[in-house]
Amino acid sequence: MKKEGIKNTREVDIYRICLPIMFIVFAILLEMVNFLYLGFTDSSGNVMAFPTYFLFDLGIIAMIAGFIYLVTNRVAMNVFFYFFIGFQAFMNIVNATMYKIFGDILSFDLLKLGAEATTAITWDFIDWIGVLINLVLLGIIIAVTVIFQKKGKGTVQYKKSTVPVLFLVVFTLFQCVGYGLFGIGVDTLQVAATSESTIETSDEYLWDHFQFKLDAFKKFGHYGFYTKSVLNYIFPTPIKDYEVYVNFIDNGFVSGDENAPLYGDNLIVILCESLDWYAIDPYNTPTLWKMANGDNTLVMKEFYERNRTNVSENLTLLGYMSMNYMLYSFKDNGYNFQYSLPNLFESVNENITTSYFHANDGDFYNRSYTHGDDGVGFDNLYFIDSYTGEQEFGGFDEWILDEEFTSNLMDEFLVEDGQFLTYFTTVSTHGPYDYDQRYMTEYYQTFDNNFEEFSKWFTENTEFVLPTNEYDFELFRHYKSAMIDLDKTIENLIQEIEERGLRDNTSIILLGDHNSYYSNLCYKIKGVEKSDFSNTYINNIPMMIYSPKLANLWGGEFEEIGNTFCSTFDLLPTICDLYGLPSNVNLFQGHSIFSGEIENSIFVSNLSGMFTKDIFSFNISDIYLFGENVTQEEIEKFKENANAFWKRQEYLEVILSHGINGTKVF
Repeated sequence: MKKEGIKNTREVDIYRICLPIMFIVFAILLEMVNFLYLGFTDSSGNVMAFPTYFLFDLGIIAMIAGFIYLVTNRVAMNVFFYFFIGFQAFMNIVNATMYKIFGDILSFDLLKLGAEATTAITWDFIDWIGVLINLVLLGIIIAVTVIFQKKGKGTVQYKKSTVPVLFLVVFTLFQCVGYGLFGIGVDTLQVAATSESTIETSDEYLWDHFQFKLDAFKKFGHYGFYTKSVLNYIFPTPIKDYEVYVNFIDNGFVSGDENAPLYGDNLIVILCESLDWYAIDPYNTPTLWKMANGDNTLVMKEFYERNRTNVSENLTLLGYMSMNYMLYSFKDNGYNFQYSLPNLFESVNENITTSYFHANDGDFYNRSYTHGDDGVGFDNLYFIDSYTGEQEFGGFDEWILDEEFTSNLMDEFLVEDGQFLTYFTTVSTHGPYDYDQRYMTEYYQTFDNNFEEFSKWFTENTEFVLPTNEYDFELFRHYKSAMIDLDKTIENLIQEIEERGLRDNTSIILLGDHNSYYSNLCYKIKGVEKSDFSNTYINNIPMMIYSPKLANLWGGEFEEIGNTFCSTFDLLPTICDLYGLPSNVNLFQGHSIFSGEIENSIFVSNLSGMFTKDIFSFNISDIYLFGENVTQEEIEKFKENANAFWKRQEYLEVILSHGINGTKVF
């Protein structure tokens, strides 16, 4: 009888029973440590140890624990356990680094960047304290589970017939608890009191749209945020009525103007990597200095930008950008870029030559896929493989000079047979700045030769901080030497324009893509604390329109216009205004700097945050002020413009994710 009883029983490993519980405990611990380390606070300034809607996190953790329990093989259980715990610890490290650099966290769109995102990262970006804390925690977790696995070898006996039922019941219990907690989280989301305040105050709307990315992470936590991000990507907002979006696009169409001041002229747009105001001085960058001081140039002194390069570039090409999708996703979804910069020029003159230049691999950010004639609309794409000179391209470790690249392709850059649009994204100024670039030896010497006069001028005539310690000074030296290359590029370009007889019908728009954040250089030179993400001054970078023709037409009006707040969103509307291009104002998130609407300009970053010169906010509700005399009326205007931005963005996200462009409906 005894043998028969044993034969009808089955031993269940205690480790298998306990591991799912351990997962729940350790996942909660990692979440708490991450929130405390990042110093998250709520709207009232209270320290946050857990997300506001912790039930989202807990519910998903419970469901994962159920799957761990369901796995019958001990090795497979461990793999499953360590995968989720390891991924959470890894994301904590990545988010600590992202928060250190941008005041941001890693979102799903950045995960898709893959090699591009990792290539641009250098060792000084890494938040080593965050790495250490999470590795120590991970080590403790591994040690505890290994010890428990060795020591906790006990078993519990059940009747064989009841074991499958027991497993199913426990698994179902985990899932029901998890799903129930998740459902309670959804049911308890705060809703807006009025329809006008939905975007600003509704956590239900935030859950559906993630318009304030950092806010969403703080409210929904690691598992809630990333689970919903993936679901939003896989299941985009369904369309109930295509005609609503088609009409939205059709109703925004504005015809061109043949009487515009630069109608039919040539345009060169130069997006300058990491260009900051302290890059420009009369000794090292004399050409940029002349431009910045009004030599045939409209200088926008209150221009702001806070994005990665690809987003800055896309904003200038389209006038808008998805918060959830990369540019290649637009093309994949069937969007035809009818209102992109090159296509707008071609709608006026089908014989115009439109060309894009970048001295990097065409695969970087998928530009060779997205920027061509069947995408953004450029006729010609010139990447590093188009260069036929003697310098050797080594990527982030060794750029070829932009001056060398453009000189080698000058005949393609300046097309003498008819109208042209040339778009150039620089690269040699990108950084990093902590080691010598092989081809900049001459520029290092130029900086050294000019340093005595330059340093005296820099100290006496600017508010910037000249580095005193050796490491920071070397960073600054490398940065300034790279900017000498940019200056030589502009100098040669202007000289070629004049020699080829293009001076009277060619204008150059030159702007920075973002500040020089590599090695925290911009914070050191501008005297801003790295943690002061809401300080708008750090995002004030150059934008200039070099145009002898405009200078001749408008004269002294430039200075007054130059004090206007504007951002990258405003560039394409401004170009359309100057060149008399047809456009679609419903697809623009900015305004022409020459229109009265420019007073409604607001910058909203794909990283996090929105601001004007004097006002900053992460979520519209919580306001940080930097101007001395900001009025309540100005604050309310800021909120009104921010809400208007996000209402339009909601439409744009649907249009881009479903490929609706006014001529095709998919």
